[in-house]
Amino acid sequence: MPSDDKSADHRRINKPIMEKRRRARINDSLTQLKSLVLEGLKKDPARHSKLEKADILEMAVKHLRSLQTRPGTTQALYREGYAECGRAVAEFLSRERGLDGQQALGPTATVRRSKAVC
Repeated sequence: MPSDDKSADHRRINKPIMEKRRRARINDSLTQLKSLVLEGLKKDPARHSKLEKADILEMAVKHLRSLQTRPGTTQALYREGYAECGRAVAEFLSRERGLDGQQALGPTATVRRSKAVC
C-alpha cells in the first residue's frame, strides 16, 4: 500500500503543474490566434490589445467563414493556373513546331486536362 500512497501524492503534486502548463499552452495559442486574425482582418492590434478569449475565438470563426465563402477559392485558382499553364505550353509548342495546340500536346492532352478539371 505504501506505493499507492506515493503515486497518489505524486499525482496530487503534479496535477497543478500539468494544469498550469495546459493553461499556458492555451494562452500562447490564443495570443498567436489573435495576432493572425487581426492581421487577416487588417485590424490595428494596438486598438484591440484587451480582447477577451471569447472575442478572439468569435473573430477567428468569422474570419474562417469569410474565407470559405470568398469567391476564387484556392482550388479554383489552382485549376485556373493549371489550365493557363497548359495553354501557354500548347502555344509555345505550336510556335516551335508549327502545330495547333491539340497536336502539339499529343493524344493524351485531352485525358490529362479532363483529369485536372475533375
